[in-house]
Amino acid sequence: MIVKPPEWKTHRTLFALDSFRAYWLENERLIRQAAKAEEIRSGPNWAPQTEDEHGEFREEQRIARVLHDEIMTPNFRHSILVMLFVIVERELLRLVRNLEEGHAMTDLFVNRRGSLFMPVADHCKTYFKLDFRKCSICYEALCDLQKVRDCIVHCHAEVSLSRDADYLYKLKDRRPGFYAFREDRIEIHSSCIKQFLIESWEFFVWVFDQLKWQVDHSRYSYSTDAR
Repeated sequence: MIVKPPEWKTHRTLFALDSFRAYWLENERLIRQAAKAEEIRSGPNWAPQTEDEHGEFREEQRIARVLHDEIMTPNFRHSILVMLFVIVERELLRLVRNLEEGHAMTDLFVNRRGSLFMPVADHCKTYFKLDFRKCSICYEALCDLQKVRDCIVHCHAEVSLSRDADYLYKLKDRRPGFYAFREDRIEIHSSCIKQFLIESWEFFVWVFDQLKWQVDHSRYSYSTDAR
């Protein structure tokens, strides 16, 4: 049986996303494990009997887990969305380089500061007739991801400081696991990260399909299960 070599133009991008998914899931697991260990070590070791005691018991549990549940997990999830957008932009740049077949990049991408997402989208549409907006759901998801990333990076995740505050307030109504409240920080649950990962993956698969570049689906078991 002849095994076809992977299509490197697609494999490297999908491998990057798949590896990042594994990194996220493993660290979520480690933080949960550490939180449970700390709860056992320094949490309450008595049995509550009354309603008041149950409340006190839960508060002692919360205090024992506060480092992991209220500091590490929120900050880690913020960093994950920032890193995911960095990977998306890096793979978009790889896409353009592959399309241009190793030729010098246009001045648009030389020493450019700021996001590459929209410039790459415009470049691909103009020069390669590849319109990202036709993959509407995933394209909108990446726009959402950029707004969230910008708020985390430039506004310390404080929604009220963001120029996109109104956008983020509305985003919580249509994106599961994402919460944005006035005078508070963005709150990210695992379901939000899972959905962004899936949409990023599906976006690149759609792009490769439009370009007729081979995708070896058997090489990846793309699972984003996380509690």
